[in-house]
Amino acid sequence: MLLNLLADATKTRTVSIGESALYALLGFLVVFVGITLLIFVVWLVGKIINKVSNVQSNLKNEKAAEVQKPNTAIAMDSEEISEETVAAITAAIMAYYQEQQSKCEFTVKRIKKV
Repeated sequence: MLLNLLADATKTRTVSIGESALYALLGFLVVFVGITLLIFVVWLVGKIINKVSNVQSNLKNEKAAEVQKPNTAIAMDSEEISEETVAAITAAIMAYYQEQQSKCEFTVKRIKKV
C-alpha cells in the first residue's frame, strides 16, 4: 500500500493550458471577491462610526444650546455697540501693542460682545 502511494507521488502530472487558466481565473475571482468584501466592511464601519459620532455631537450641541439660550438673549439685546465704545477699545488695543514694541498693524472691523 505504501509503495503504491509512493509510486503515485513520484509520477509527474501534466496540467493542460485550459486547466491552468481555469485555476488562474478562479484565484483571481477569489482575490477580487475578498478585496470587495474588505472594502465593503471598511465602508460599513466608517458609516457606523460617522452615525454614532453625529448622534453624540448632536447631543452635545443640544446640551450646549440649552445652556447658552439665556446668554444669546442677552447678546441679542446688546448687539449694537456705540462708536465711542469701538474707539475706546481700539485705542486700548493700540496702547497695549505700543507698550509691547510690536510692529503689528491691525484694523478693527467688528467688535462682538461675548
